Amino acid sequence: MGDGMDGIQFNRIGAASAPTNENEAVTTLLAKQGELEIMLHNIGGESVVWLTPAKDTSAIEFFFVHEGGVDLALDDGLVSLETGESFTVCGLTRDIPVKLHGDTRILYVTSCPSFASFQRFEESLVALLMRVNEKDHYTYRHSGAVLRFSLALYDAMGEDAPAVARDDLAVAALFHDVGKCFVPVEILQKPGRLEQEELRYILRHPVDSGRMLLQEFGEQIAEIARNHHERMDGSGYPRGLSGEDISFASQIVAVADVFDAMTSDRGYNEVKTSEAAAEELVSLSRQFNQKITLVLKRLVADGTLNKEEHELHEQA
Repeated sequence: MGDGMDGIQFNRIGAASAPTNENEAVTTLLAKQGELEIMLHNIGGESVVWLTPAKDTSAIEFFFVHEGGVDLALDDGLVSLETGESFTVCGLTRDIPVKLHGDTRILYVTSCPSFASFQRFEESLVALLMRVNEKDHYTYRHSGAVLRFSLALYDAMGEDAPAVARDDLAVAALFHDVGKCFVPVEILQKPGRLEQEELRYILRHPVDSGRMLLQEFGEQIAEIARNHHERMDGSGYPRGLSGEDISFASQIVAVADVFDAMTSDRGYNEVKTSEAAAEELVSLSRQFNQKITLVLKRLVADGTLNKEEHELHEQA
């Protein structure tokens, strides 16, 4: 934000404020007066973001496409907006997916202050990720993979998608294993079978994940992470829940979690191909929701969710 004079505040927008990585989002607060905030969203790549209902139902939000373009998926069809066009939101009742046309800049004006909470939220995410990475790099990589697979499953579920905000599912999936911060490194990285006393640490980590996420993000996100090792037939942990006692969102994260584990080299397991892992998960219909595993199998078959190609891209 530039220097002001005579009641005028200058905001110079240069190339440096553009996203530096594909799908990276940068939000800048341009001006604030009372409850009114004006922000600039820079979002890179042809990614999908979501409009979500404001907590204050009387809030008004204005979006101006400064550069690039967007597609809004509404009930009555797709609405495309190009540079120079805008839309206003008030009284939104459901999440709306918005696909970006490459690198996009959106001027955002809202009567419901959100920048400070967004900044705190972002700082909390970074701090939690760093704690996981310091403890165990496999868990850090695995968390990112479970996020990607969970969102792919969520997006492909259509009308069967869980009644939970996509962003909430994303946070829970990314931090489902953050409770492993309390597991000793020698247990996390032990090649081979764990002793009973060591296993107790592992069996507890979903509880710790839920406790940490509850403090930061509330009960719904905490519940999804807390139950990602529960199984439909009651054979999971930490509480042995079964059937409808496990939320559909938790069931999605559970499938994504096991799919990544089955297709990753952890030094002591047989690494399966994406196709073999998906097929096995479909066969485990007593433990995993078959609506989800069949979608997983379809995404693997059509190449949408290909673990091997993704890891080659990561290593490049």
